[in-house]
Amino acid sequence: MNYRTLFTILLLALVLPVTGQTEKDKQYNLAVGFRLGLLMDPTLEGNFEMTKKKILEYDVDEVRIYGGGNAITYKYIDIKGFPEIKQQGNPEELDKYKKGLKWFKDHGIRITLSGGEPSLPGMDYYSKDKNSFFNLYPEAKYLENGLLWKFYEERTYALFKTFPQVDATDYFLWETPILDDLNYFPGIKWQKPITWHKGENQYYSLADYLTEFMAAVIRGANRAKKDFSILTFSHYPYQEKLLLESLKELERRNESFLMVHKSQPGDWDPYKGPNNIMMQTQTKASLLFDGVGEYWGRSLVPYCFPEEIQTRVQHAIEHNKSIQTLAMRTYWEDDQTLFNNYNEINLYALARFAKDPYIDVEEVWTDWAKGKFGEVAAPTMIKVLKRTNDIGNLVYYFKGIWVQEHSKIASLDYMTGQVLHTGKSMINWNPDDIKNNALIEAFVYNPTEEIIKMAIADRKQALAMCQKSIADVASIKKSLSKEEYQKIKVELLIMEDFVKVSLPHIEAYLRYIINRDHPTSQNLVSLSNCLEELKGMALQMDKKYGAENYLISSDTILKFVTDIEQRVATSQSK
Repeated sequence: MNYRTLFTILLLALVLPVTGQTEKDKQYNLAVGFRLGLLMDPTLEGNFEMTKKKILEYDVDEVRIYGGGNAITYKYIDIKGFPEIKQQGNPEELDKYKKGLKWFKDHGIRITLSGGEPSLPGMDYYSKDKNSFFNLYPEAKYLENGLLWKFYEERTYALFKTFPQVDATDYFLWETPILDDLNYFPGIKWQKPITWHKGENQYYSLADYLTEFMAAVIRGANRAKKDFSILTFSHYPYQEKLLLESLKELERRNESFLMVHKSQPGDWDPYKGPNNIMMQTQTKASLLFDGVGEYWGRSLVPYCFPEEIQTRVQHAIEHNKSIQTLAMRTYWEDDQTLFNNYNEINLYALARFAKDPYIDVEEVWTDWAKGKFGEVAAPTMIKVLKRTNDIGNLVYYFKGIWVQEHSKIASLDYMTGQVLHTGKSMINWNPDDIKNNALIEAFVYNPTEEIIKMAIADRKQALAMCQKSIADVASIKKSLSKEEYQKIKVELLIMEDFVKVSLPHIEAYLRYIINRDHPTSQNLVSLSNCLEELKGMALQMDKKYGAENYLISSDTILKFVTDIEQRVATSQSK
């Protein structure tokens, strides 16, 4: 071997381990999220203790406290330069909060506080309360003086100095008091003073206001040597474009910040494609999933989707090399949690994908199910739980439109608004999907007998799968513990009842829309039949579950019926 060959071999040995590395070799951090109430509500202390044990069991790297995680800190900080804003918190609450944060810090777990922003002190941005921000500092409405941006910078800095346990603050921008789907920074004076043409912001675009807000928060975080992250959450493409313009500008400036990408735009919807902001930015980021199920059962019934999680993880990391963390919501409200419920497979799978995104998903299912159900029952339980993904997708949606109310049987007003909202959203996200968009438009604006048949067919298919699962579980009764058999049986029976109620519920809704816009005597008869069927079901559900069951409340069913009957009667009297 001559020296040139030897030199080449040595050079390759040095280079190949780096240049040959692929996403298949990379491991990711694991983060879990829960609502602030879990940490603060004394009735949930048992759940909080369980969560801490699970965090250690899964070797979690980061916790994300949402539902007011950052807002609670604002009660206890003094903001330099803004002496009119007074502390309002109480010492007992503060001690409890700091004690909870300390546990995570003692165990080396990163803490991110999450919530909607840009918030301001006071009841809301229209408040006449003398303590609301723009009443205390009216000059902040005029952006030329920079006072509003200074407030956000100083508040961020004060948060981290007062709560040194915290590593990052995380914001989402839509559905917030000052920045929502309809009003864009309405507290700011759009009519500038007479010198407006001299101001530095005279040519600001809408996105520029977002940019300057985030830049101010970044300055405050950087001064404290902490992190700011932005949740790339948007209901509509126009929101996404504004946010993307701002984020690209921050990247151009080389600002130091993080991103948290939901795996798809807006709230979880399996019918949506990938998050476009994730595809077009390269800032260090997390990829976020909802494992507990805000919109599909809240872990009160199972919705298990490891296959979809893996597909979206693989797609994300192949298109964005800056993703470093895989994250999942584990709690919603009260004790609605995936821990010790069947939806825990969602987190278990994500934890396995964090170590190997390309692991055989069947191996993940098998390892989890054998440990939980035993070797004999595991294969059947895997089939049963896999079906819950398809059942949920058929019952909670129509072509990606939400047709229930945060997992429960929808009220008429909520359903009407949500169908319109998510119907428009789906069409806007997928303008080229002309076949499904035609069905969505018909469902939203002009339902027909064919649309009704399609919606019913989806639910009949879901019902058949649910009944197959009930039979499958019965076949392995002797292989399951008494407690496990009873748990899965009860949840599947609730799921079956939910699907049964959803059949006349969605038909009644669509026939109500027809009667409202294009009434016929034949449709009115069919609508009346649906409503009578729902009344009978409400009585059955009341006997089984009581009037207060979250998923299938008899009161909710009867209210839905009453609302339709009253509106039909009103329209007929005109």
